[in-house]
Amino acid sequence: MYARLLKKPSRSAFLFGPRGTGKSTWIRQQFPQAPLYDLLDTREALRLSAAPDALYRELAGHPAGSWVVIDEVQKAPALLNEVHRLIEGKGLRFILSGSSARQLRRGGVNLLAGRAVTTSLFPLTSAELSSDFNPEHSLQFGTLPLAIDADAAQDYLRSYVETYLVQEVQAEALTRDVGAFARFLEVAARQNAQTTNATAIARDTGVNRRTVESHF
Repeated sequence: MYARLLKKPSRSAFLFGPRGTGKSTWIRQQFPQAPLYDLLDTREALRLSAAPDALYRELAGHPAGSWVVIDEVQKAPALLNEVHRLIEGKGLRFILSGSSARQLRRGGVNLLAGRAVTTSLFPLTSAELSSDFNPEHSLQFGTLPLAIDADAAQDYLRSYVETYLVQEVQAEALTRDVGAFARFLEVAARQNAQTTNATAIARDTGVNRRTVESHF
């Protein structure tokens, strides 16, 4: 396990970042005693989506300054109004983590302007990897923690892409044709670090140029 350079915030914060960067691990290390609402738990997400005010009732008695964690907050965005009330009225502090800042912004929800900072956790850096940093491996497979530790990084990344296509692109209805987007993703990945040629990518992908620009 690698020590991350991201520092513990002193006030409420959104913590965003791609899946697999270690957000949940970092949160457990930094806030081991904080109440955790894990919205990856479908039952919990449904419970709080149906009655967002339950969050207020359950937390209103906690001392001012206490920390609370809500993981995958984009799955129940109505909770942010209750978070707002708890920050303003009860002085609680929140870590609101998730892999999809886009989903929250698209929904026009309460983003707690001025009440929560926004920060991100990215894949491992060379400084965090220290002596384990291998430029050749990093250029080929990236630096997601499990891609560094996996015996078969390519297999892990293949499953990562499949999860991304289903849980991010398809679930959020970001495109009507997931198959075409999957082809685009493969072609775009092969051209990483080259000058982007949308017309050539459109030709190789079998979609029009405007669609390629939208996918990017």
